[in-house]
Amino acid sequence: MKYVNLCKNKIPSTISSIREPEAKSPGMFAIVVVLIILGVLGGAFFLFRDKIKASFNPIEVIANVSTASLKETDGRTNILILGSDQRDNGAESGHILTDTILIASISKVDNDVVMISLPRDLWVKDYQSKINAVYQAGEAAQKGGGGPAISKSVENVLGIPLHYYVLVNFDIFDQIINTLGGITVNVDTAFTDYTYPIEGNEAATCGKSAEQANKELETKSDLEVFPCRFITIHFDTGPQKMDAKTALEFARSRHGDNNEGTDFARAKRQQKIIMAVKDAALSTNTLLNVSKLKDLYDAYANNVATNIDLSTVQAFYTLSQQVDLHNMVSVVLDDRGDAETGGLLYSPQDSTLYNNAWVLLPKAGDYSQIHAYVQKYLFGVKSK
Repeated sequence: MKYVNLCKNKIPSTISSIREPEAKSPGMFAIVVVLIILGVLGGAFFLFRDKIKASFNPIEVIANVSTASLKETDGRTNILILGSDQRDNGAESGHILTDTILIASISKVDNDVVMISLPRDLWVKDYQSKINAVYQAGEAAQKGGGGPAISKSVENVLGIPLHYYVLVNFDIFDQIINTLGGITVNVDTAFTDYTYPIEGNEAATCGKSAEQANKELETKSDLEVFPCRFITIHFDTGPQKMDAKTALEFARSRHGDNNEGTDFARAKRQQKIIMAVKDAALSTNTLLNVSKLKDLYDAYANNVATNIDLSTVQAFYTLSQQVDLHNMVSVVLDDRGDAETGGLLYSPQDSTLYNNAWVLLPKAGDYSQIHAYVQKYLFGVKSK
C-alpha cells in the first residue's frame, strides 16, 4: 500500500438501544508511555546488556540489536496501537475487544508524532462487525491472526501502511508507574472535577428507567440524574508525587474548573504525565537498577502482544531520543463535529443491516474523505 501524497443527549425509549459510551482508557498518553518503555529497555539493554543478560534469559537476542532498523514509508513509521478490553462477564466473556484504537505516525524527518484515533463503533464490511471485534475474529480464524487482521482493516480505513502493531492490556500503565515508584508532576493550576467518571459505571442508570431519566434530563444535569456514575477529584498546585491511579485521574479529567476543562488543558496535563514517566524511566535510579529493568520488561512482556521483536527495540530507543513529544498532533475521527475537525462519520437511523447495533459509517460512502483528511496531517504544511 502506498501513500497518496495530498500534501447532552436524550436516552432512547428502551435501555437496550442506548449508545454505549466510549470506554474510559488511558488512551494516547498511556500508549506513548509504552513506547517510552520500549525506548528505555532498548537503551538499557544496549548499555548494560551483559549485566542484564546474566539476570534473565529472554533478552539474549539483544546481541544483534545494533543492526536493527525501523520500517518506514516516506519517512514515517506507523504503529497501530490497540487498548484491549478482555471481558470477564456476560456475552463477551473471554473475548478481546480493542476498545481503544490509535495510530502513532512518527516522522524521522520532522521528528513529530501524529496520533490518529478511530472509534470502536466503526463498521467494517469485511467482517460485518464493529472494528473493535476484528482482532478477536482474526484470532478465531488463526492463532496470531488478530494483529494482521485489524492492521489490514485500519489500513483500508485510513489509506496508510501500518508497519507495526501493539496490543496493550492497560494494566501495564499501573504496573509501570508502580515499578518506577510513582512519578513527580508539577501541577500548574489547581482544579476540581465534580464529574469524573467511575470506571465501569459509565452507562449505569442509577436505578432509573429510560422514561424517568429522559424527563429529569430536561431540567437537570447528568450529575444530578446519574450521581452513581461520578466521583469528585481535586488537585492543588505544586510538585506532587503521584501513583498510577492519581496520574490517570490527573490526565483524564475533562470537566475541571479553573479553565482545566478544555481539550488544550487536558492535552497539556497528559504531556506532563508522559514527560514525568520518561524522566523517571530514564533516570540513573532506573537504568542502573537491574531488578527494576527486569520488572519493566516483565510488565511489557505480560501485557503487550506485538510484531515488534526484541531485535527492533534498540531502533525504538534511537527514535525515542530524536522525537519531540511536545511536537505532537492528535486527530480524532468521529460523528461529533464538522468535516474540518474530523467529523467524517455518521450513525445510520436504521440499524437492521448492522446487527441492530449502534454503528458509525463514513459520510462519503467510502473511505476517500478519511484518506484525504489523514494525508493532510501527515504531509500537509505545518503551522509555524
